[in-house]
This record gives sequence, structure tokens and C-alpha cells, in this order.
Amino acid sequence: MREDLLYFIWKHNKLPTKQLCTSNNKTVLVKATGIQNRVAGPDFFNAKVEIDGQLWAGNVEMHLRSSDWYAHHHETDENYDNVILHVVWEDDIAVFRKDSSQIPTLEVKHYVSEELLNRYRNLLENSCSSFINCEKDLKELDLFLVENWLHRLYIERLEHKSKLIMDLLETSKNDWEAVLFKLLAKNFGSKVNGPYFLERAKQLDFSIARKTSNEPFQLEALLFGHFGLLNVSD
Repeated sequence: MREDLLYFIWKHNKLPTKQLCTSNNKTVLVKATGIQNRVAGPDFFNAKVEIDGQLWAGNVEMHLRSSDWYAHHHETDENYDNVILHVVWEDDIAVFRKDSSQIPTLEVKHYVSEELLNRYRNLLENSCSSFINCEKDLKELDLFLVENWLHRLYIERLEHKSKLIMDLLETSKNDWEAVLFKLLAKNFGSKVNGPYFLERAKQLDFSIARKTSNEPFQLEALLFGHFGLLNVSD
């Protein structure tokens, strides 16, 4: 068993929609699994879970064992204060937040089907001997279907990118220079911070940046201040 299987089970709703209970026998109903986090912090953000009839919105953390919470020192990390549910394979100890409140724990080993576990074991066994696990099946696919699928992926990617540009152009009142500024900001943020940089760029009146374009020092101060990158001293 590995944590990546827990991520898959949670993300793709492989748990039964009913009859889920915490270790304290409180009913659990998953309304939204949230967004998987691939950097530091809880494993899923912005999840919505109904526990014992009460709807909670927050983060979900996952471990093979409940005791891993303390092994990873989450009890002292404020980034885990908003964890609303601890999803584990085996519940071996109660887990508490910094304020001493207990975090509801969902032990999933009794809810996962044996069929899924067998498929996962077969996947791990074959992963060492194959380039990709489905490589033997590729030759059975219709080449026409594969080529059309790849073509469609290419078109969808272009449509996605063009839609963002057209939306920015509309909100910028056809100011292409303002659109370029926002897209540059997004790309400076890369994959992790790109969405945040884009939102901050949208909130900046580009006419102000344009007026200071001939004053590099003022423009730098404006951008660093607006994006929250300046250290404020007392």
C-alpha cells in the first residue's frame, strides 16, 4: 500500500457514497474532494465534507497510518490547522490539532474493493518490466482513432489558450498591451504561482504601469508592491 493509491481513491470517488463513518462512528458524506496539492501543505485543498450532518469546508490530509501525522510533525505546522478530515488506510492513533481539538479520521481499508486492490497490485508488479503498463495494448488500437485523438487534443489546447486571451482582451477593452502584461505576469509565476500572478495583474490598472514605463525604478516599486514582494519594516 502506498499513499498514491489513497490519492487516487479519494480524487476519483472510489469510496462508497453512503455508509462512510469516522473512527468515532460519525457519518461522512463527501460533497467535493477538493483540489490535489502537489507542493508543501495538506494533500487536498477546498474539500467539502459533511460529518455527522454538519457541512465542513477545508483541507484533507492523507496518510497510510494516523500516527504519520505526528511523524511528519503536522501538529506544530499551522498549514494543517484547517484540515477537516484525516483520511488514512489504518487508524492507529487519535490525531489532534494545535488547539487540542480532535481531527475526524476516516479509515478506508474497509471500504476499498478487493478488485481495485488486485488491479493496483498487478499494476505495481508490471511497472518494473514495462515502459508503460498499457504498451502491449497500444498495437491493438486503431491508428485512425489515435491520430484523430491526438489532433483533437491539439485543437483543445489551442482553444483553451485562445479563450484565455480573448477573455483578457474583452476585460481590457481591446488593449493588447494590457493583455500582454497580464500574460507575462502569469508566466513569470510558472505553473505553481501563475494563477495568483494573473489575478494580481488583473487587479492592477495597467494605465498606471504604462505611465511609469519610462521610469524603471518607479515601475519596479509599483510591481513589487502590488504583488506583495516588498518587505515592510516597522
